[in-house]
Amino acid sequence: MKTPAKNQNALLNIFLGTSCFLLMFQLYCIAPLLPAYTGEFNSSLLNMAIPAFAIPFATAAACMVLSPSTFKKPQWWIALSLLAMSSGSLLLSTVGSAEVFLLNRMLTGVGTGTMLPSALVLATRSADKKESFSNMIRIILSLATGMTFAPSIGGWLNESLGWRSLFQVVGMISAVLWLLFIMFNRRNKSISYRQIRMVKRESNLHIIWKGRKIYSFVFLSGVFHSGVFVWISYYFTLQYKLGAYDLGTALFIFGLPGLTVAILLFRINQDTSGIRILYSGLALTILGLLVMMQHLPLWLAECLLALMSLGFSFSQPLFIGILKLPKAGLSAGTLFAIGSGILFAGYGSGPLIMAALLESQKYAGIGFLVFVVIVMAGLGSYVTSGTHPG
Repeated sequence: MKTPAKNQNALLNIFLGTSCFLLMFQLYCIAPLLPAYTGEFNSSLLNMAIPAFAIPFATAAACMVLSPSTFKKPQWWIALSLLAMSSGSLLLSTVGSAEVFLLNRMLTGVGTGTMLPSALVLATRSADKKESFSNMIRIILSLATGMTFAPSIGGWLNESLGWRSLFQVVGMISAVLWLLFIMFNRRNKSISYRQIRMVKRESNLHIIWKGRKIYSFVFLSGVFHSGVFVWISYYFTLQYKLGAYDLGTALFIFGLPGLTVAILLFRINQDTSGIRILYSGLALTILGLLVMMQHLPLWLAECLLALMSLGFSFSQPLFIGILKLPKAGLSAGTLFAIGSGILFAGYGSGPLIMAALLESQKYAGIGFLVFVVIVMAGLGSYVTSGTHPG
């Protein structure tokens, strides 16, 4: 039978996972809607919808390292982020121009930028390193699940509800979660939020330089995932004339198999150094991308999406640069803030690069994705051999 303390911890983990799921959901539910946004607002600026959120988010997350006192009350940063996500989503459903749409996304990105680093700090509150690492993995899987299902649900619900109603729903769910989280913290003040103090201060640039290969892998993972969502939306709209609903289905086919395999990999071996099939997986992804260029029937192209998803899942965890428990002299908050910032910088950069390439040449985007996967494969052996709990 669980003790009250264990029940409190379990409930807190549910709050953290749900918050991170919503974070990624509201970021990526617009991926299949970008062509519709461009038409509704008569502006190509809406292609910036994902970067407009992700880059300010990355900046806000990285800025958390500027003050050592930032992580003293991580639970309140979570509450603030939920409030920002709720108000931002509700206001977004009312906008009438592309400029206001993007401004809203930027402000929401800044307001929620503290969520992921704070959630990871709370996830590592246990003195037991194995438990802390398991909690971090649950946060990462919550992010991955939100990313996987958001484009699909966004495309599917757009047909019946419309994107404005979709964001109203996200805003109301975030508001309810915020209220419940506030009540939880008031009732459970006895929960201990263990803080790992910085014994020896290192400059942030020095930390990034020492982990440059891992952080490069993280950045490119974000670039690839954001870039491929934009590319699929563009290519399948152009090649197969798909609407938002069918684009949601195509993105679901791309996301679900990989997520399933990733969860299985974590359950089999939570020590990421045990993943030795990275190269074959990335090779399968490259092959799928190259074959996709051959004007295939829609059903075959969707089968290839599933294979690509399976292949790329072997590079899990995609967020490996923030799955690092602090060593002597480093604070958990510093590592998590830097890693979160780099990850979301990748999320924001992918659509920017992809949009620029797609404007110049139809196949330039897929060539870029192939290049990114090849570089990630080059970083793979170092990443998988050098990351482990603690």
